[in-house]
Amino acid sequence: MKAWLLLPILVGLWLGAGVVMAGPIDSAPRSLGDWRARNPDEVYDRDTLYDYIDGGAELYLSYDFREVHVRRYAGPDGSEIVMDVYDMGRPDDAFGVFSVERMDEEIGLGQGSEYGGGLLRFWKGRFFVSLLGPGDEKTSRPAMMELAGAVARALPASGSGPELLTRLPAEGLAAQEVRFFRSAGVLNRLYFLADRNILQLDRECEGVLARYGRAGAGAFLILIRYPSRERADRAHASFMSAYLPEARDAGEWHVEDGTWTLVRRRGRLLALVLDAGDPEYGRRLLRAVFSKGKPDHGR
Repeated sequence: MKAWLLLPILVGLWLGAGVVMAGPIDSAPRSLGDWRARNPDEVYDRDTLYDYIDGGAELYLSYDFREVHVRRYAGPDGSEIVMDVYDMGRPDDAFGVFSVERMDEEIGLGQGSEYGGGLLRFWKGRFFVSLLGPGDEKTSRPAMMELAGAVARALPASGSGPELLTRLPAEGLAAQEVRFFRSAGVLNRLYFLADRNILQLDRECEGVLARYGRAGAGAFLILIRYPSRERADRAHASFMSAYLPEARDAGEWHVEDGTWTLVRRRGRLLALVLDAGDPEYGRRLLRAVFSKGKPDHGR
């Protein structure tokens, strides 16, 4: 048989035997200065992630997480750098995981990055990458930057973040605090609404939480896109019934603490303004949200 006829058969047998092709983590050297990779890399998927980060897996599983590759580097005096490369399934979800815990300044890696307290994090395309080290600015940080840079250079950029972010009004926006979520659990971690899922969120939904600051009249904006108009309508009714029963008709309520809550739905979009010091400021935010981008009527 011709060699070229055997090639597809051999490739099929090779893949069927469970051989794993090189992934992004293999772009990082296994040795760097005094740092050496320990043992084979570890791999965890949706079924085994709790074995790796029991207590923290819920965050990743609320998105379209596929698998994480883990490499441990041994360094001087028993120190360690742990590098995790998460395949989040889609760029929006890689951004989402990055955004939820973002708190430090940009360091110029991937499509968004930060470093602080021995933790380096960045996202690029559908991947989210984190490196945790001992926090030694002289030895571990340069090694972490070089390892992360090697992975970042190997990853293809795709997407520029969730399209829903383009609907956020720019004026007064705290850009470093924009969070992308899909689940009630993650939203409650960022801004607690209720013990139950009153917005009827799941992995088919897209949600953004943004903070707006203005002297005496700041606010939080929650914007959610549902997969259908019917889903958005049901979520709107659920929220109003559970959170604002007194304001079912107006969609606005003056809360006991002196702030305002405002709600609007249009097509597949549901927008909430919370903790607004001034109701007119909240109304302007909502008008700006629905005036940006194309109409989102959906199904």
